[in-house]
Amino acid sequence: MKEKISLEQQLGIMKERLLTAGMNRRDVMKVAAAAAAGAGLSVAGAKSASASAGSGRYSLQKFQDTDEQVIFHYGISFNPTSFDFNLDLYCGAEETVWAGVVQFDENLNAVGDWAETFTPNEDASVWTFNIRQNNTGWSDGNPVTAHDFVWSWTRQLDPASAAPYAGFLFDIKYAEAFNQQTEYAVEGDPLEGQIPTADDLGVKALDDWTLEITCEGPRGFLPQVLGYTASFPSPRWMVEEHGTAWALGGDVPLVSNGPFKLDNWEYDVKIEMSKNENFWDAANIKMDRVVCPITPTANAVLAFEEGSGDARLDWTPLSGADYQRYLDDPELSAQLSPYVYPGLWMLLPSNGIPPFDLLEVRQAVSHAIDRERLVTITNGLVTPGYCMVPQGVFGFLDDPALQEIQNYDPEAAVAALAGTEFEGGQNWPEITMWMRANEEIYNADVMANDIADQLQQVLGMTVSIQPVPLDSFSGQLYENQWQLVFIRWWLDYPDPNNVYSDMFYSRKATGRRQAWSNDQFDDLVLDGKAEADPAKRLEIYLEAEKVIQGDVGYMPLVFRLDQYVFKPWVKGVPVNDQGYQVPDGNIYIGMNRLTSIEGREN
Repeated sequence: MKEKISLEQQLGIMKERLLTAGMNRRDVMKVAAAAAAGAGLSVAGAKSASASAGSGRYSLQKFQDTDEQVIFHYGISFNPTSFDFNLDLYCGAEETVWAGVVQFDENLNAVGDWAETFTPNEDASVWTFNIRQNNTGWSDGNPVTAHDFVWSWTRQLDPASAAPYAGFLFDIKYAEAFNQQTEYAVEGDPLEGQIPTADDLGVKALDDWTLEITCEGPRGFLPQVLGYTASFPSPRWMVEEHGTAWALGGDVPLVSNGPFKLDNWEYDVKIEMSKNENFWDAANIKMDRVVCPITPTANAVLAFEEGSGDARLDWTPLSGADYQRYLDDPELSAQLSPYVYPGLWMLLPSNGIPPFDLLEVRQAVSHAIDRERLVTITNGLVTPGYCMVPQGVFGFLDDPALQEIQNYDPEAAVAALAGTEFEGGQNWPEITMWMRANEEIYNADVMANDIADQLQQVLGMTVSIQPVPLDSFSGQLYENQWQLVFIRWWLDYPDPNNVYSDMFYSRKATGRRQAWSNDQFDDLVLDGKAEADPAKRLEIYLEAEKVIQGDVGYMPLVFRLDQYVFKPWVKGVPVNDQGYQVPDGNIYIGMNRLTSIEGREN
């Protein structure tokens, strides 16, 4: 793990990257002063404002002369429900059949994808995205235009769609009021007191190739939001002709606009893709085919080591147990590739369901868990976390005071129950902790069992663990009926808004992951969105962190660290500025645009 980054260092990194990314000084000042997005966001505008994303790292490389370029790709652990990310972010399909206006590079900067360039106005409240002209980017040969994004985002925000991730786009002007069908409450606005319509939304196609987005205020991080999977478009003509069948494979070919296209979806077995020759950067993509075996995470390492045919993997992350095995073997250890993954594990106690409706119980639990034990049992594949944003991402809060709010203190945990019916660890009702199933490769099972053991030891609390299949986890979570949830949050984009707002902001009609709600916290989240100064943004998020931790709306536990292994014939895995190889994950999904296969042995 890298050394902690101070506020001064974070701001220094941001300024340096802005000035070295190729953006002219005028746009640097506009984004730095008004956008307030931190390092990754600022470079987002910088790279794309100065040059086509087709330049730089997307250079032509010699293909392998004889063998077909095919990779057996890790990432699909259960049968998807569809390929409709526009309507259902958690459909579980392979993301690389899609592409947005921007994408993330290996340093988690937002750079141009279907938008060749993008620029903000003076205060970053209006953004213009220039779509690559005269393309035939959809896999059926239709052009990708600004109208595709307007229609798709309107579809996602339409309350009739009931899209659980609609709140992701609430930075678009009038989006929240339209989605929730409430009167717009901004004083002096032309729509004050009215319920906005779809035509009022602040997303417009000025022509086929010019997309203009008006935000609720300064939103310097908007390119980062639009780089995430939830912002991918869908083909209107296919949706309107085929209904839900358009994204289910089978008799209706999937029409998509990404670097790869779907060739075959064999349910519960595999997903096969090939290069989309209509994609804007197809000439620079070396991979001909991508095979994604549908492999439960518990079996991923076995598929990497012993898999055959289409049931093999060319790369995988390692669980703590497998990591130790690789460390102990000189030959295997040479394959290890570390990566500091931007992700957090946490507990969500429902403050509406006994016994967690009592603040004293939530406080007791927050003091009863030793984070260092979680580090030990995962063989160092996590590190203690005391805030929402991991180290290395703008928004990490290196404040010693935060470590005291929910520090491990068994005596304080027991004392918190004094005067309640649970004093002395007595009279506990049945308690269930819910979690995603089949995530052993992320050490979820060993951590969950240890958390339950610690609560039993310190508080006398017996906790049953209930794993939920991935394809139904999110829908049940949104019902807010679970007592206690052990949950991970892999960042969608590298900005604090992604956690404070997308995860915990409670004033939304769909997609709420917890029952906890606090007006002061929600107000601070809105302030953080609109603040133009990066240092002041961090001050706002520090205050928000103190509010939610003080009321124990959540309990941050550990940040994720990863160890990956790659077959030696996988070449060109991108390397970030810190020297880590960067495979596909939740933010970055561009690995197979760059990799090639050389000298495959099986």
